[in-house]
Amino acid sequence: MNTRSSGHTAIELCLQEEVSMMSSLADLLKKEQAALIESDVIQLNDFTQSKGQLVVQITELEKKRNAYLQELGYKADIDGMQAYLQAADMQNSAQHWDALLQLSSQAKEDNRANGLLINRRLSLNQATLNLLQQNTNQAGSMYGPNGQSTVKSVPGKGYIAT
Repeated sequence: MNTRSSGHTAIELCLQEEVSMMSSLADLLKKEQAALIESDVIQLNDFTQSKGQLVVQITELEKKRNAYLQELGYKADIDGMQAYLQAADMQNSAQHWDALLQLSSQAKEDNRANGLLINRRLSLNQATLNLLQQNTNQAGSMYGPNGQSTVKSVPGKGYIAT
């Protein structure tokens, strides 16, 4: 097997791994969306950690693929990958590349939607916090900076405090 052939094989294997990792990321983003809707904070924390790990792995695979492209004389970017696929006539690689682009696009859209859900939740939480911290004529702020109530309870008329 010559160097050129091993470069083609390396790119093919790299693309397969990228598709697998990107598919995992896309699935995780769907689960994250469900957890955001359900306000499942524990799951969200787990998903955030897993998402970070997957992104690191995908980034490393992309770097490897780009290095292989450079070794074969192509630019280490999307244009270089397109040129490689046209020149090399690698049908399997082209299919994997198309799948990777499609999965990446879907993951990007799902991540955007999740960001909107997070922003909506933050806005609602901020509005609730603002409401709770509004000054009232009688008692001042309902909650102090430590989160404890500043409103003192007073026994009602006719009740005996114990």
